[in-house]
Parts: sequence; structure tokens; C-alpha cells
Amino acid sequence: MQVNKITVFGAGIWGSVIAQHLAKKGYNVSLWEYNEQLLNVLKTMGRHPNIPNFKIHDNIQLTDNVADAVKDTDLIVFVISSKAIRLFCREQLRPLLNGRVVPVVSASKGIEDKTFKTICELVEEELPQLKDHVLAFSGPSFALEVAQNVPTKIMLAGANKALVQEIADVMSGDPIIVVPATDRRGVEYGGGIKNVLAIGCGVIDGIGDGANAKAALITQALQEMNDIIVSQGGEHGTVYSLAGFGDAILTGMSAISRNRRLGEKLGAGLTLEEAKKEVGTIAEGVNSVQSVYDIARKNNLHTPIIDAVWQIVCQGKQPHVLLQAMGFINRGNK
Repeated sequence: MQVNKITVFGAGIWGSVIAQHLAKKGYNVSLWEYNEQLLNVLKTMGRHPNIPNFKIHDNIQLTDNVADAVKDTDLIVFVISSKAIRLFCREQLRPLLNGRVVPVVSASKGIEDKTFKTICELVEEELPQLKDHVLAFSGPSFALEVAQNVPTKIMLAGANKALVQEIADVMSGDPIIVVPATDRRGVEYGGGIKNVLAIGCGVIDGIGDGANAKAALITQALQEMNDIIVSQGGEHGTVYSLAGFGDAILTGMSAISRNRRLGEKLGAGLTLEEAKKEVGTIAEGVNSVQSVYDIARKNNLHTPIIDAVWQIVCQGKQPHVLLQAMGFINRGNK
């Protein structure tokens, strides 16, 4: 597979870091961003306002024009909000690609409400010519650490083993090692569920009940993650992979995790809107809570942790319901 130009949709922190990583490898990268203010800052300053010491590589071409972004591209990488991807594919990419097959890597994480489809499935549904050409990119990877050259391993999953290996070779390079995998569905569900788990970890932090409780929460929640992955056709072992256990530990325990920080605000008593405002950037877990909860209910799964996070996020319940779901029944009753 010959790759010269790569299109990255989304110039947020992770999208810009991925674009920079690929540009340093020698690829020509078209980095698209819809936010006019952010795009203007990137163009005029040549730096990203939210990434320290980040000078945009000369191989990166910034644009807000989708047609220019995908012209003659050999690979597309999605790093935009999971909520926006279906309409983006339908309204923007479908007429421009016009049946052309271009491999797609989804670095966006989420599960669609009601349909329970993963991001890769949404892309294939809206762009059917890309069947088996859409790959999931997920694992423990804080963008700011990658930008600082911190060694990082990330899974790349898809049904076409040869294509997965080819794209893994394209995306691998210091500081990133890309690990090929075949359980795309399991990897994507792990990536969506771990954000919900991370919100729960943050709630524990916000309440102030310490590392003991958080370790117990993660242990219990990983079983719930596994049950959901398997119920949706994923493999048992995926929960123990980089996209499951690895990513859950990273996002649930680290101070810089957006989902954990949002949960911490909720645990401290803020409303969801107040918490989102304080966190500032998108916490994708908020978009996944309802769909993860609905999947568990539809399949009659025992998921007390997920249920409690849903009650806090979607129903505005007091944060102590999470501790009660863990068996600490007297918490919050006094």
C-alpha cells in the first residue's frame, strides 16, 4: 500500500498530535478543523494553544475545506466528536468520495444511542464501499504525553489482517507502537465503556473516598465491561488488552483524564452542565453513558457500576449512589 497523503479530521489535541506524528514520519498531512477560531490560531501562530511547545510541522496543511482535505488522500483518520461522525460521513464525505475506497482509522470513541453501533460501523453504514476498510485505533494514550515523546502502545483493530498490518506500519514510529488486532468490535466497545468507567473513578475522587475504593471500583467495572463486550460479539480476552484494562487504568487513575475530571466535578456536587463547563474540552464518556446503560439493560446484564454512573450523569442523582452500588449501602444516607 502506497501512502503519500493522510487526512486527519479534527485539530483538537489528539487530532493535532496524530497529525504531527504522521508528518514527522514524512507523510503529507491535511489537518481539517471546523472551529474557525481554533483554525485561525493554528494558522497564525503555527502552534497549538492547548499543547505546550507544539510547533506545527511543515508537512501539515491546515484547512476547513473538506474537499481539499480528502483530495488525493490515501488514508483518513477521524478524531472528531463521535456524535458528529454519522452526519459528517453522510453529508460531507459520501458525495466527495463518490464510491472511492480509502482506508479509514477511527481514533474517536463512542457508541451510538439506540442503535448501539460503534464508530467504525457508522462509517461503514454511511460509506458502504469501505466495508472492512475501517479500523479502530484505541488504547492508553494521553495526547499530551505522546506530544512529549512518552512511549505509548495503541491497538489497531480490523477484520482485514493485511490492511491492519499495513496501516499499523504507517502509524507506528517513535514514540508510538501500534499493536494489530482483529477484534474491532471488542476494541471499540472497550474504548467507549472505559470512558464511562473513568467518570465513575472521578466521582470517587470527588467524594474524597480514596484509592482503595477506586481500585475496587475498577476491578468490579472491568467485569461489567467484559460482559458487555461479549454480549455484543466481542472476544473475552479483549477486556485484558490495551483497549480494555490498559485504557481503563490510564483514564480512571490519571489526573489529566478529561472523563475522570468530569466525574470528579460530579462527585464534588456540581451538575453535569457545570462539570462540563469546568472541564472545558469534550469528555466523550458523557456521550457513551446512555448507550452503554441501554445495552446492559437490553441484555439483562448485572452492571451496578454502569447503572450508578448513568443515574449520576443522566438523572442527576447524588454521587453516593456509586458507593452504594459497590456495596457500601450506608454511604450518603446520613
